[in-house]
Amino acid sequence: MLSSSLRPSILLPLRPRALKKRHETIARAWFMPTETPALRIESFDPARHDRVGFDCGVARLNNYLKLSAKKQQKDDMTRVYVVVEEGSTRILGYHAINVGKMNVDELEHRPRGTPKHGEIPVLFLGQVAVDKSSQGTGLGGILMHHVFEKACKVSELAGCHAIILDIISDGGEEALAHRRAWYENFGFTSFSSNPARMFLVMKQVRAVIRAK
Repeated sequence: MLSSSLRPSILLPLRPRALKKRHETIARAWFMPTETPALRIESFDPARHDRVGFDCGVARLNNYLKLSAKKQQKDDMTRVYVVVEEGSTRILGYHAINVGKMNVDELEHRPRGTPKHGEIPVLFLGQVAVDKSSQGTGLGGILMHHVFEKACKVSELAGCHAIILDIISDGGEEALAHRRAWYENFGFTSFSSNPARMFLVMKQVRAVIRAK
């Protein structure tokens, strides 16, 4: 279980000026600081972190952590980050990120400065997953804020226009809608051509970090 020092999420009201483009609008988001006395976010170390008992309620996400994350990270295909309690190696939650590109034709509006070849750099986010024992504590918000921090660092070192994610449909339409609504709380918007794919431009990611 989480330490009693883990407090409920802190609501950060974001009040950027109204923007014309729908995909640049950001909603209020639930976040906690990524550094707390009781929790640590660490790079996934298969030799040290205990993932055997991890269960977020979605078999595909459980299996990714237990069976695929080690190999994908070793092959430099992704980077996985896990949350553990101070002094413990048991994984309470994780996310995975990797860099990539997308075709601008997928967007409703063409961003200013888009290269002629039509491909823009992005950061892909694997599904954020939290163990059942820690769901409802704000841990997902901690992980999401960590994603935003990493995205800002990536964008400082190389071009990165947005964070992109694909919502899994496991569990049916109701589960899909619930996951979509959760990501919308952090400002993500669905592609008009594919409601299961969502994005958030770096301008709005930085706004969240500044409001921390």
